[in-house]
Amino acid sequence: MSEYALHTVFINPEQAKATIAQQIAPYCRRLWADGVERVAVTVQPEEDAKTVQQGKFYWGVVLREMSEQAQIGGQKYSAEAWHELCKRQFLPRLSKRVRVAGKPRPVVTTTIGSTQGLSVRKMTAYIEQCMAFAQTDLGVRFSAQRWEEYR
Repeated sequence: MSEYALHTVFINPEQAKATIAQQIAPYCRRLWADGVERVAVTVQPEEDAKTVQQGKFYWGVVLREMSEQAQIGGQKYSAEAWHELCKRQFLPRLSKRVRVAGKPRPVVTTTIGSTQGLSVRKMTAYIEQCMAFAQTDLGVRFSAQRWEEYR
């Protein structure tokens, strides 16, 4: 976020109106007074980012127990290696077009998806996919089944 960024969440129309009048409008006036020429305001539905609890469950139960129990070709792998495999199997590839000096057309680059920035719902689905794969294909038995109950 920029040094000038302001983040707020609206929970109902009354609170939104009050926040616009008491925080956003004065904030914009301050920016203009400081010499900022243009101010942009974006309003969008809020979706929570994955929780710390989900991350702890993913690394502390799912990947740790996969690294302890699962084998491919008789070989065990680290939690980091299982994380890479799961990312490659269950996260969408990200493609973008970039201009490269000396190339007449944009070049398409593809990268592996990341769990960073996933919403709670998408992270939940990802964890469930990883667990289903580990249980059915690798025979892993997890000590906990739901991230919501993990501490």
